[in-house]
Amino acid sequence: MERKKSLGQCFLEDRNILALEAKLAQPQGRTVLEIGPGDGRLTEAVLALGPKKMIAVEKDSRFASLLREKFAGKAEIIEGDFLKVEPPACDIVIGNIPYYISSDIVFSIAPLKLERAVLMVQKEFAQKMVAEPGEKNYGRLSVTAQTAFEVKLERIVPRHLFRPIPKVDSAIIVLTPTGIKLDRYQEDVIRSLFSHRNKLVRGALMDSGFEPAELEGLGAFKERRVRTLTKEECMEIARILKNL
Repeated sequence: MERKKSLGQCFLEDRNILALEAKLAQPQGRTVLEIGPGDGRLTEAVLALGPKKMIAVEKDSRFASLLREKFAGKAEIIEGDFLKVEPPACDIVIGNIPYYISSDIVFSIAPLKLERAVLMVQKEFAQKMVAEPGEKNYGRLSVTAQTAFEVKLERIVPRHLFRPIPKVDSAIIVLTPTGIKLDRYQEDVIRSLFSHRNKLVRGALMDSGFEPAELEGLGAFKERRVRTLTKEECMEIARILKNL
């Protein structure tokens, strides 16, 4: 079946990597939700490990029909856009997800009551998620992802293992929810800071519209480079600003 470029469809050909993803998910006796199963190759690997229930959300109607026939009695197939459907209760989320909506998908699963999520994402995206303060890739995504999840970059997956071959390498990440949810104000402060990650905190916030008087309570934080702030320090800056 022809892939739809508009849906970011590149399918992993390596059965060993598919088996690794399934193993990392630890699906035995759990309810597993798969995002974008395509032709069901990862679905098969998960089912082989004995989940309690398998649910898959597929946007492409052609693949949804194929999956219903292929996994009749073994998996529940929901046809629809994962970002628009009401996600069913589950223990595990797994998927080789479209790269162009990776961020949207990651943060859409943050509020779910999960044990873990195993996702295949673009290598650069994964490296940003696990980056530490001061590192080149460290930024807003690093702070927000590491606040919502414990993030582990499990393995780099080279591009030649996919068909059609994408322009970038991929990576498997394992996410364990922390239970912490950022509110809108915290998100706005983190966005304001990391829009100017190489500036001092004072300059970054003023460039984002904060007045000098609003920053007085930040003390020594004002003279720190944004890129050196830990996620905890970002949260503390937001707390101070909110309480002024």
